[in-house]
Amino acid sequence: MKLVKDNASEKNVGLLGKGVEVNGDIIFADQLQVEGKVTGRMISENGTLIIGETGRVDAQVEVNVCVIHGVVNGNVNARSRVEIHKASRVSGDLATSVLVIEEGAVLNGAVGMNQQAEISRPEEIRFQESDEKIKAKGA
Repeated sequence: MKLVKDNASEKNVGLLGKGVEVNGDIIFADQLQVEGKVTGRMISENGTLIIGETGRVDAQVEVNVCVIHGVVNGNVNARSRVEIHKASRVSGDLATSVLVIEEGAVLNGAVGMNQQAEISRPEEIRFQESDEKIKAKGA
């Protein structure tokens, strides 16, 4: 992993280059760009994860911002924002406050959006006006 200090913004920027494979948990503070392959968990309370075009992440992701240009297999929980760019493929559930999907991107999974977004699949939906219950599709 390459660690570079960005003098303009005083942030530490990490890079997992093409051909690098990491298995396990990755915890980072500011920004991490993945051009290789990661399997496991990726965690950053306030950081930004950038998955490059050659990047593949088979992991549970918990970050502030997630920008996807490559492939993600796993759930993504981003407190602020998720961007899925064209030619990206995401298989997993997303939880975020803001979601941007470019034309040509592929997303297979559930999406939860609100200020306190959490990944969950409801087993039933209850209408407020009545006690009638219906099963949620896929539950």
